[in-house]
Amino acid sequence: MPGKWRSQLAMSVLGTLLVVSAKADYIQSLGVSAACIAVGGACVATADDLGAYYVNPAAATQFDHALVGGNFRILDTKTLELEDSAGSHSISKTNTKGNLALAPTVAGYFPLSPRATVGLALGAPFAITADWGNDAGINRFDMSNQALFLLDLSPNIAFKINNKLSVGLAINITALKHLRTETLIPNSFFAALPPALGGAGAIIPTTPNSPVLGSVTLQTGKNVSLGIPPDDFESGFDEATFTVGARYEASDRLSLGAAYRNITRTTWRGTATLNLTPINLGSQSTAFKTALDMPGHVQFGVAYQVIPQQLTWSLDLQRTFWAQTRGFGSPADIHFQQPLLGLINNLQISYDGHDANTYRTGLKYQITRAISVMGGYAYDQRAFHNDTVDILTYDSNRNIFSLGGSVDLRSSAKRGWLFAAEAQMTHYDRNTLEAGESRNLGGLSLPSLSAGGTLGFVPNRGSFTFGGNIWGFGASATYEF
Repeated sequence: MPGKWRSQLAMSVLGTLLVVSAKADYIQSLGVSAACIAVGGACVATADDLGAYYVNPAAATQFDHALVGGNFRILDTKTLELEDSAGSHSISKTNTKGNLALAPTVAGYFPLSPRATVGLALGAPFAITADWGNDAGINRFDMSNQALFLLDLSPNIAFKINNKLSVGLAINITALKHLRTETLIPNSFFAALPPALGGAGAIIPTTPNSPVLGSVTLQTGKNVSLGIPPDDFESGFDEATFTVGARYEASDRLSLGAAYRNITRTTWRGTATLNLTPINLGSQSTAFKTALDMPGHVQFGVAYQVIPQQLTWSLDLQRTFWAQTRGFGSPADIHFQQPLLGLINNLQISYDGHDANTYRTGLKYQITRAISVMGGYAYDQRAFHNDTVDILTYDSNRNIFSLGGSVDLRSSAKRGWLFAAEAQMTHYDRNTLEAGESRNLGGLSLPSLSAGGTLGFVPNRGSFTFGGNIWGFGASATYEF
């Protein structure tokens, strides 16, 4: 293999593999049930629906009968926006498999006695998905598309200590996971390489319309197909975390709740493929492995019936632990099964994430015995500063608005069907980064290779402004026997 090919391949593949560790803040906690999402996620003190296993496992003691059900969410990220010197760039598709992304949840709860309830659920607590397209935008050289999904299988148990206090535990097993990313390589990267590595040693501008000379994709295994976007998943069952919760009924009108979800320690393995066919250098694949954790959180809440049996107001505070995660708070190390091309064994990058608060509040109004309406709001603080943010972390403060409703067809004995639906808008505050402000946002617009053989991202070479919205729509149906 010619030395020029080997050098360019090593630097291009290895630099792009660093994007795996850059996904932290753009990961959304989706919510797993329509009723909770509709009140802004302020439901840790109630959580009396199929999402109890995730929100607060202790709430499952409220089910008088066996309950089974499902929730289905549709995500649309096409109204996120990025502006650079060429104008505004929006997302062409929510993911590479389709215009929308889908997130299912199924759950069942089964009372063993008046005090104990067990359950089993499958849901997607974390996801990132956006296809920025390949046509224009400097962001392409940091990331042109990304998709990350985790599906948890969660056995859980809840126990009522007395008539006021309940506790619960869920074991969250990573059952399926999916990762796919693509980064484009511009002509400015190759031009800046020194002549000894096959370049010209010249610094030329990187523009939104710079020619693309190659691309690198990362892909985990594809041994499970669910038939819904993003479709291809890698089976897991070798990683797990836990969620614990407590619920206290202070009175007929006032309830308190608390839940803690531990960090999900997650290792990703798959194949990185470099495609340099635009410059007639073919393609090459190599295995990668990296640790990229999902954050844990603690959530406290209160729910109060302002009008007994008719109007309930809830208020929650959530603290999300980014700083303790590998890849977001501490550096992520990317390892190779064998030294890549005999040159590099390990890559490292850090985004210096910090813990962040989310403030949630919601209202539920019972119009009739069967029909209720809900609304909620959440303010979600950013977890990354401007000096580390990039198109992957896509980080600014978020305002999250939600509306929903439910139809309760259960009998007076609480047996039968219950339906709920919600719509959610996550609005990102507009954030402008001047040229050179972020040390990561420039992606692979220039090579940055240290003497020790570590390749990293570079600062943005032009100003960026980003913002926009993510839309979510969901519906759930449960049946109590």
